[in-house]
Amino acid sequence: MWNQRQAVEIFHLHFLRALGLRVDKQLIALKGGCNLRFFFKSIRYSEDMDLDAHTISVGTLRSNVSRILEAPTFRNGLQVHQLEIVRVSAPKQTETTQRWKITLKQSRAGNELPTKIEFSRRDVIDTTLVEPVDPLVIQSYRLYPVLMRHYTLQAAFSQKIAALALREQIQSRDVFDLKLLLDAGAAQQPINALTKGHVEAAILNAMVIDYDAFAAQVLAFIEPDYQQFYGQRSAWATLQAQVIASLERLQS
Repeated sequence: MWNQRQAVEIFHLHFLRALGLRVDKQLIALKGGCNLRFFFKSIRYSEDMDLDAHTISVGTLRSNVSRILEAPTFRNGLQVHQLEIVRVSAPKQTETTQRWKITLKQSRAGNELPTKIEFSRRDVIDTTLVEPVDPLVIQSYRLYPVLMRHYTLQAAFSQKIAALALREQIQSRDVFDLKLLLDAGAAQQPINALTKGHVEAAILNAMVIDYDAFAAQVLAFIEPDYQQFYGQRSAWATLQAQVIASLERLQS
């Protein structure tokens, strides 16, 4: 039996594979936490999945996603992992954002698990690559390989700095994710002027996040083997200080 975070992740991977087979990979790109998890070895699970879409119309994308979620082959694939879709809604379908809310259920445990899939419309999707999802992730669930367009390390780094700087509600996961990207070498290349303009606000926001916020927002989404370590206040304090120091160096 998979835990709840893993069950949602299995759904996300099934969906990405089906999406890549139905929609031209040049028109969509995975971003956010799922991008970091599936391509950059993040130990943080994502509750929801975010993608960018380019040129594909609202109606075409809505039709394709609906067909995927309704397809017997897709649902049968979920059942192999003791998962089923119990509810689907599409509450936002605009020219800028398309969002689906899905409620899953683990057949044996009976737990209902909410998740969202959201597409944001972009005029251009650049700094991306088409690559296979990390084989270790795929093999852990005994899934077929998944090939998907996703944002590169540098693009993900810029996106995370902007997210930390600009969100209405500051999220500790952005600091946690920045540490992953920094460790992967994201700061070794110069950042663009737009990203550099967000650095000061990102630093100020990173400074105000305390351990309690991290524990409430992120800790439960970290792989179980690492939860004890990150359950220590000192671990968060060290990570936070390292990210702030790295962002300060970007200002020079």
